[in-house]
Amino acid sequence: MVRISGFALTEGPDTDKIVVKTGGGTVKLKVLLTIPRTDNKIEEMAHFLQEGASLTVFPEGFLHNEILTPALKLTAGRDGLVISGFKHWTPKGVYEKALVIENGRIVGEYTKCILTKTEQAKGKLPGPAIHCVDTRLGRIGIPICYEIHFPEVSRVMALDSPFLLLNLIGTGMYHAQQYSQWTALARARAIENEVYVVGCSHCAGEIPLAFAYSPSGELLGELVNTHGSLSLELDTAESANRPLGYLDDRLPTYFTRLCC
Repeated sequence: MVRISGFALTEGPDTDKIVVKTGGGTVKLKVLLTIPRTDNKIEEMAHFLQEGASLTVFPEGFLHNEILTPALKLTAGRDGLVISGFKHWTPKGVYEKALVIENGRIVGEYTKCILTKTEQAKGKLPGPAIHCVDTRLGRIGIPICYEIHFPEVSRVMALDSPFLLLNLIGTGMYHAQQYSQWTALARARAIENEVYVVGCSHCAGEIPLAFAYSPSGELLGELVNTHGSLSLELDTAESANRPLGYLDDRLPTYFTRLCC
């Protein structure tokens, strides 16, 4: 496993790239973004939980119905929160969810609303509404995978003043262009909403990845092309500052066409 925390490191020009930066200010929260393998998920989860982070994040679809109970048991008695993707099989169809797990219990959830045409064809169903989840660490928005492509999703979440937008990604990127586009979109969501944006995928696809951007769009950390985790320390007050005030300057009456 690769673990980096609290220093800058670059390895290789394009592949196996690792970059971590930390800024000033009061550090309040340790976040662990995982890039797990897709087999032996309970073992993977147990391994990453040993890091003892305030918030441990697993990607879209990491958990599913058959392994939910043992996964919950793993978190019992631990201080940190877990946010994990959950593929929820139901008689009606499949929902892609994000579960907030604390001490063996599900204490919050969000269901993916924007689905690709391929997902719809496979019988996946959208959630009822775009919203944030409230946790004891603070309010968090969780645009799941493809939803990062839609500025409206992150903006609706940002209007509820989360300190973090968390992009749970299924597989890694399939090619370099997708990687470039995805990280550019994540950075844009951070800048336009003045909020931390972080994300992680499974160790699958051509380019597995984890990334983190500050509310000003600075790259705080990135890990690609490897199984491992990215450990970050975030100052939750940074997202509360919003010095440019983009949200205050909005004129929603000009955006009515977006509702059609």
